[in-house]
Amino acid sequence: MKDILNAPSIYHLFQFCGGFFSARVKAIKQYLELRPGQRLIDIGCGPGHILPKLPRGVFYDGFDTDERYIRFANRHFGHLGTFHCRVFDAAAAKEFGPADGVMMNGVLHHLDDKSFTETASAIRSALRPGGFLFTFDGVYVPDQNAIGKWLLDNDRGKFVRQEQSYRNLLERSFDKTEFHVRHDLITIPFSHNLVRVPLDLFISKCTKS
Repeated sequence: MKDILNAPSIYHLFQFCGGFFSARVKAIKQYLELRPGQRLIDIGCGPGHILPKLPRGVFYDGFDTDERYIRFANRHFGHLGTFHCRVFDAAAAKEFGPADGVMMNGVLHHLDDKSFTETASAIRSALRPGGFLFTFDGVYVPDQNAIGKWLLDNDRGKFVRQEQSYRNLLERSFDKTEFHVRHDLITIPFSHNLVRVPLDLFISKCTKS
């Protein structure tokens, strides 16, 4: 299953049918005030489907290390933004900054603490003063629904964390942080009776001083 999701079209179908994609769109609209003319960096952009959902006029640079995703993104959305098949590191930050914001949608739970700390350093150097980092990931919570927990346990990302662990990680890199745990953005259809199972999400917006 995890290998199948490497195909861009299958990945988006899974994200769309599971409600993951629409949840990201809702969260971005609710927590970010994106405006035309802003410069936005998207780390782990995948096939680029989020770009048409952003305000027109945003200057967008998407980064992903999967060549298939980037080829797909350039073919379908290259007229709206720019996509790069490379790691976002200090060199990329220098080349593509300064930016008004950085998004990591469903990326943080793929990074161990050391890798995120290194990435966060690059992000801070890329951001203008007052610029933000936005993250969106699954989270373990007390008394979690068994099916929701199973989905997180079997995620492709190996570093799904508890809320406090996410908080500690982000607070080490950013002075101004805003956190939300949401239980209402994604409900997964399960069983022939269409029982809907909530998936718990950790959302953060961290601002550079």
